[in-house]
Amino acid sequence: MAPRIIESPYMAHCPSFKQLFQLLFFPLLALAAHPVAAQYYVQYSADTSQVYSYVEQMPALPKGGGNLALLKAIQKQVQLPVEVREGRVEGRVFVRVVIGVSGVARQATVTQSLSPACDAAALAAVQRMPRLVPGRYNGQPAAVLLTIPVMFLSPRHVFAATEVARPAQFPGGDAALEQYLQKNRVTPAEVRQRDLQGRVTVRFVLKPDGRVGASEVLTSLCTSCDEEALRLVRNMPHWQPALGYDDQPVAMYQAINVWFQPPAPPAGTAPPVPENQVYSQVEQMPSLPGRTGPKALQSALQELIRYPEFATNGNGQVSFVVEPDGRVTRPVMLQSISGPMDEAVLAATLRLPRFEPGRQNGRPVAVRLAVPVVVDIR
Repeated sequence: MAPRIIESPYMAHCPSFKQLFQLLFFPLLALAAHPVAAQYYVQYSADTSQVYSYVEQMPALPKGGGNLALLKAIQKQVQLPVEVREGRVEGRVFVRVVIGVSGVARQATVTQSLSPACDAAALAAVQRMPRLVPGRYNGQPAAVLLTIPVMFLSPRHVFAATEVARPAQFPGGDAALEQYLQKNRVTPAEVRQRDLQGRVTVRFVLKPDGRVGASEVLTSLCTSCDEEALRLVRNMPHWQPALGYDDQPVAMYQAINVWFQPPAPPAGTAPPVPENQVYSQVEQMPSLPGRTGPKALQSALQELIRYPEFATNGNGQVSFVVEPDGRVTRPVMLQSISGPMDEAVLAATLRLPRFEPGRQNGRPVAVRLAVPVVVDIR
């Protein structure tokens, strides 16, 4: 009867491409986790007369370092095919290999293929691994079957933080990064005028030399806030770059939050009235000095709009608060026109002159107004 081949349990669920580096050493750990019984496999040459799936002491590099060090040593032997260097193919090859009683790798075969060129490069890398300290079973050298993942990534690949051996680090660490943001952040006037509070999340690429590359806003707060957050990121000093599993610097995605809140109002200026104390209707509604008629406020706002280069026609509605001192704060679009037009309308709202404030029971109060906006460019 032919001998029964028993696959290692970790091969039943191969890790996804994005998880691979995070899980790179799991196969060897899975084998090392069963020290009680050795599993017989098949006959090979004299050096591998009996092959086991797991033993109490697994094969290792002469200098030690464990499972991760062994996989790093193999990864350093990989010569990337042209198709990988050009970014046309990326992924992993699983190679099954027997480590004989002499510690030499033998009988390497591909169990999960990527491409003919990558398969050949993976086999060559495994076969070039240094001689190992052999595995031992019952105190004696034993041949052991390993299944090893070999990664093929283009030089332009950008890693997630969970896919690297060592993530990138701001010079001085997280505390120094927070210090840099606090010291260099300029609070836009829009934050104060609109009483904004929140974060802008920026994702960017850290290049292998530690420089900041492409950046984008993932979570927006306001246009000027986004621009300030991007400015802070692009002016950062060089980071300590991330290291891949071959111990070489690699490009990595990094994300940070830049927080904004209104500064304390100048001496003698009242802070904005809390939203729950803002009226929508009062005995005497706010009005612009020198403007009368039902459409006076709408006309004043239309005159202040600076239309973007590619303005979009449409009907919108903007809302804002007139504070007890007549200032305009907290504009928001109740009905959107388009992204650029909305920003232009909000900016125009903040340029409105001071109002005669609304009054309730004879005293000035904060009132929220809503004004229609019509964009009709012909």
